[in-house]
Amino acid sequence: MPYRENQNLAVVLWIWIGIGLLFLITLFITVLTTTYLKSIKKNKRKVMQMVRNTQTECWENTLYIQEKDRERLAEELHDNIISRLNLIRLNTATKSVNELSQDIRVSMQLIRELSHNLTPPDLDDIELPDLIADYLEQIGDIPVAFHHSGTHGDKISSSVKLNVFRIVQELISNVLKHAQATKVEIRLRISAQYLVLTVKDNGCGFKTGTQYGGIGLRNIKSRTQQINAVYKLKTKPEKGTQWMILTAFKSN
Repeated sequence: MPYRENQNLAVVLWIWIGIGLLFLITLFITVLTTTYLKSIKKNKRKVMQMVRNTQTECWENTLYIQEKDRERLAEELHDNIISRLNLIRLNTATKSVNELSQDIRVSMQLIRELSHNLTPPDLDDIELPDLIADYLEQIGDIPVAFHHSGTHGDKISSSVKLNVFRIVQELISNVLKHAQATKVEIRLRISAQYLVLTVKDNGCGFKTGTQYGGIGLRNIKSRTQQINAVYKLKTKPEKGTQWMILTAFKSN
């Protein structure tokens, strides 16, 4: 009898040990699951915050680009067209009809160029190299060498085409206004996977972080973010400036 009682006690003891172990395992799994779920919720909040921040940044960049376009339009109208029309008005009594007619033709050409720069041709009907080449033909202040290669223009969306075109316009405008360069070289490479744009001048360069450098960087950053591109800037005072823009095409 004592042996059987001891055996029963041992069985009961092992049962309680098993129950205790089962309880500990259940508690461990519960704590682990709770921690995991909290981690998922925390990561989800982080992701949602990142998405909101990205959306906000994209919206701010869009507004910034629109504001810079308006400023550029106002500057072009004031410095070129309105000033020239005022000169024509003031010289009506001193210039001949032929001279006034020539001044008016020049003003009309400036207006056409401004209209072309603000609203490029139908992006579906013209290739990006042709769009850039057409714009560069209007630049008479400085020699611009344009080289392009690749036969994958069908990979370029209208958004990429427009923003790359605007980047070229902005970089050329900055060269004319600030760089004191004597030549510019533009290279455009379009492959099946990516597009690379390089714009290089032999001008005075600048220190990144200066007012001009900051404005230029902000403009290019805004444009590149619109098309999920990356940029690289190489510049030093008196050493010229080189921009490289790269964007990859989405695989079908």
